[in-house]
Amino acid sequence: MEDDTQPDQSTGTAGETSRRSYIGLLGALGIGGALTGAAATGSGVGVASAQSNPANRLSVSDSGTMIDTSVSHLNFDDSLTATESDDDSVTIDAVNQNPNIVNVRDDLGVEPEQDDIMAAIYAHYSSFRPTERNHRYEIPPGTWHVETDNIHLDAHEYFGLVGCPFAVLKVTDQDVDRLMTVGTSEASLPHAQRTVMSDLQVDIRGDYDAGIGRWYTYNYSHIENVSMRGQRDRLNPTYGGDRYTIMVAGVRYSTTNIICGCTLSNGDTEYDRPTHVGHAIPFATNIYNHGTNIWESCQVSDYIDNGIYVSGNDGRNIVTGCHVRNCAGASIRIGANDRVENCHITMNDYPGYPWSGLWLENGGGQLVSQLLINNQVRKDTEIIRLTQDGPARLTDVHITDRGTDGRAIRVNDNDAAPTYFDSCTITDQSSPTVSDYAVYVGSSNVTFTNCEFDIEPQSATDRHGVFVTDGETDIDRLTLDNVTIDADGASLRFDETGENHNVTHSRFDGLVMSDPDTTLSRVLWVGNRHGGDTRFRGQRLQWEGGFNFGFDL
Repeated sequence: MEDDTQPDQSTGTAGETSRRSYIGLLGALGIGGALTGAAATGSGVGVASAQSNPANRLSVSDSGTMIDTSVSHLNFDDSLTATESDDDSVTIDAVNQNPNIVNVRDDLGVEPEQDDIMAAIYAHYSSFRPTERNHRYEIPPGTWHVETDNIHLDAHEYFGLVGCPFAVLKVTDQDVDRLMTVGTSEASLPHAQRTVMSDLQVDIRGDYDAGIGRWYTYNYSHIENVSMRGQRDRLNPTYGGDRYTIMVAGVRYSTTNIICGCTLSNGDTEYDRPTHVGHAIPFATNIYNHGTNIWESCQVSDYIDNGIYVSGNDGRNIVTGCHVRNCAGASIRIGANDRVENCHITMNDYPGYPWSGLWLENGGGQLVSQLLINNQVRKDTEIIRLTQDGPARLTDVHITDRGTDGRAIRVNDNDAAPTYFDSCTITDQSSPTVSDYAVYVGSSNVTFTNCEFDIEPQSATDRHGVFVTDGETDIDRLTLDNVTIDADGASLRFDETGENHNVTHSRFDGLVMSDPDTTLSRVLWVGNRHGGDTRFRGQRLQWEGGFNFGFDL
């Protein structure tokens, strides 16, 4: 296998190149007018011999005959490529960038609801060398059978699998675990350069289960308007398929993958297990991702092992405009340098296992903005969970909670790195069965700015605001600036010793308190409005501030 120091695009001849067409190409470049008396090479390529002349000009010849003594620059653009053959010659190849169209019915002889479409496509694909695989397989309307398990599309210039305008791929063999694997996890050439799949539905109804594909891409891939009909049954002991439904990983830092408008709305079959782990995952990347994945306007519902699961790699994932419903694990689970924007998470049917809406983990640099979360079911843990190892910022995140128990937000990340909440709201109208807090702050260096938490439980059990606790170490540098916490019980409680807190221009309608064994040092407390009692039962050292309403330092 060739190493990855070679050019990204493998080049090859586009069929036989006659001497006339070769001269025509040179003429299009403005250098063919002086070509005379040259013999055809007969190899499908032109060979240009370069010698220096006294004026430092480049002399170009076809098989030894001078073309032009004044040529100093050859601009091949996208139509030709030049490769050094030896010390004094250059091989010129014609490059065809456009894919060859292959109609699976007309060109491959596949009949709908009869022949195995994936077997036919793979046989055609395998008949070409990797540098010659430049095909767009068009599938006419209809239902097309899939009986071959996991065709391997390891290396190509372009591979497209496209419904024209839309087609159904129906799995009809229980041995099919997934439809395809694209590329390899190693970033070496030849590889899957450009890969496209669009306007297709994968039908797994009946006693079948399969994932759509695992894609390891080199330059670029695009999956658009791909959906699944039928419910996954990944843990079925007879015919359970691949754990991933759609998995995409860019094997280089420059790789870009776009997953757009895809829908996985029928979920997975629930099995009685101690954990949700092991069920099918709908949208994911894995540890081999180093590139950028853009998950745009996708929808997923009723999966048990997460919804959009893209943490655990050193690439970047941008999740935008997606809607996740009723998934266990985490609806959206992101890692280092990932971004979530303009998404919606809905929980109106309990998924059978513990769940969270958004989970930040594995590194820092996460950005979350314009996220709406609507919960109407029981929660065993928290709606938003932050356990990342670096800085993170959440802006315009709005939680409406009408479920039971659990928490809205839990922060338990790296103490050294800052976590910011800006312009976020919680409307907590839950019906708890045990007394608890909506927000847990379990690490240092957490900031809430311009936030509003409205806690109004619908049961007789108390529901409180913000709880500063981790049960083990001190928590420092909590900042509340222009924050409103409206709770019938406690608005703010310090359960841990800490220092350098800043509480400014905020409003507390409920009790503000500290536990007896705490020491709060070097705290700035200024410009706050207290509508409830204030009970600092621990020690207060070196506090600064003033201009508070309802509380005097």
